[in-house]
Formats: sequence, structure tokens, C-alpha cells
Amino acid sequence: MKQGILRKLISVALLMLFAAFFSVTTDSFLTWRNINSILREASVVGLLSLGVSFVIIGGGIDLSTGSVLGLSAMIASRLVTDTLIPIWIIVLIVLTAGTVLGLVNGLLVEKLGLSELIASFATMHVYRGFVYLLAYYDANGHLITRAVQDKGFLAIGGSIGGVYYMSMIWLAMIVLGYLLLKKTTTGTYIYATGANRKSAQLSGIAVSRIKILTFVISGLCAALAGIFLLAWQGSVGLNTGSGMEFEAIAAVAVGGIVLSGGRGDTIGVCIGSLFMIVVVNGIYKFGLPTEIQTIAYGAVIIIMSVFDAVYIRIMSQRSRLSKNAAKAEGGAV
Repeated sequence: MKQGILRKLISVALLMLFAAFFSVTTDSFLTWRNINSILREASVVGLLSLGVSFVIIGGGIDLSTGSVLGLSAMIASRLVTDTLIPIWIIVLIVLTAGTVLGLVNGLLVEKLGLSELIASFATMHVYRGFVYLLAYYDANGHLITRAVQDKGFLAIGGSIGGVYYMSMIWLAMIVLGYLLLKKTTTGTYIYATGANRKSAQLSGIAVSRIKILTFVISGLCAALAGIFLLAWQGSVGLNTGSGMEFEAIAAVAVGGIVLSGGRGDTIGVCIGSLFMIVVVNGIYKFGLPTEIQTIAYGAVIIIMSVFDAVYIRIMSQRSRLSKNAAKAEGGAV
């Protein structure tokens, strides 16, 4: 069985197991209100994870997505509360800003030669610094929170028929992402670049453009997540989105995307995002401290990385044994 399929089956089984456990041990887990809440939270994490998945499938890593989300939300908050710009233009401005932030990451990696880890770690702090600069302060320099009052913008976080718009957009993005990866030449190039950059380059693929494109997609998805989060919560803080990059990476790992690149799809991202939010929701229902969430994210990344390493080792051994057996049969003939 292929590694990605096996990972998805394990993730789905664990998701169902946790859901069943929380359903039995808590009274409110299976209520429509809680399920809808899970879908809404999964949408924000899922959009981040979707963007990160393109970078990881392409053989990279992006640690700046949480800060891009926070900065995008802060820009949106400033524009909505301090200007009379129409909401749809504000949305376009914020999405463009997220795209530019992702482009900066890509250029740092591909044009200046920085590693993805160093570049995105640096921009994670730079972008967070801009969040502090754009935040609201009173005359004495104390941080204040200014809630978004515009009903038109807040409607973005609303619902129709009991289903939140952000959940519908997230699922639509999952489908679009799947089609991009599986049904287009660009998707083929992303897989090839992540699997073996040197071979992809020798085959004529413009790997630098592909890598930059994956960072741009990541920035765009993070900005969209920031818009939905602000419309949902109504305000933004200094630490909005902080740490969510690791939640996104954990969701990607759970969803069957190999962290070394070249394998995975957006269906796995959907599964992984739901899994992480179900676990977090269960932790909340049990009244456990939030530190447990951080431990869970790290544990998931470690477990899935170990799974990949063991799986690759086993497959390599099987392949070697098969080749030796074939050589032995050929020699016997």
C-alpha cells in the first residue's frame, strides 16, 4: 500500500476514534453547534495548512504563515476601522498583501540563496514586528483593542443555512488545490521539484519559479485565513496567528504529506486539519491546559516523521531484497 494512502487511512481511523471517545465522554461534542464550531475552526487552520502543503510538497518549509495571518488580519482591521474603502477592495488589498509577503519569502530563498528554514523563520519575526507597529495604542502608549464594527465585513464570518461561509470557501479551496496539483502541468512540476530538485532542473523545469509560486500560494492562503479569522472574532491582537504555523505543519503531517517533499495532496490536508481541531476541541472539553495543545502539535510532527522514516526504510529494504532475488534468479538461469 502506498505511503500516502496508508497515512490517510491511519489519520481517518484516529479521527473517528477520537471523535467516538469525545462523544462518549462529553455531553456536547456531537451537538450541531459544536460540529459547526469544529468546521469553522478547521477552516482557518485548514487554509493555513493548504498553503503550507504546497510549500512542503515542493520540497520546502514555511514558518511565517502564522505571522502572515496576523499581519493580514491587522491590515484588514486598520482598513475597515480607519478608512471608507469598500469591503471588497479591502479584501483584495489584504489578499494582495499576503501574496506579496509570500513572494518575499520565495525571493529570499530562490534569489538570495537563503534556506527555507532561515528565511521563513526570519520573516516570521519581521512580519510579527509589523503587527506590533500597526496595532492600536492609546495616548500613553498602552495597547488597546479596537473591535471591527462594520457589518458588511463581519458578514464574511457569517453563515447560510447554518454552514459558515469560511467552511464552504475552505472546502472549495481544497478542491481547487487538488485539481491544481493533480490535473495541471504546474502541479506535476511542484511534485517533481519536491521529489528531486536536481532531476527536475535537468529535465527543464524552472524550479526557482515553482518554488516561488508555492510560497506565493502559502501567503495568499494565510491572508485569506486572516480575513476570515478577523470577520469571525471581530478583533485582532498582537499574537493573533502566533504558533499556528506549527499547527498547520502538524495538520499537513497528519494528512499524509511527506515532510521531505514530493508526495501528498489537499485531501490529506482536509483530514489533517479536522483531526487537529477535533483533538484541540476535545482537550478544551476536558478542561486541560492549553500547553497540552502545543505538546500535541509537536508530538504529531515527531510521530509522523518517524512513520515516514520507518516506512521509507522498510520499502528500501524490500526493494533491495527484490533486486537481489532477481539477480539470483538471473544468475541461476
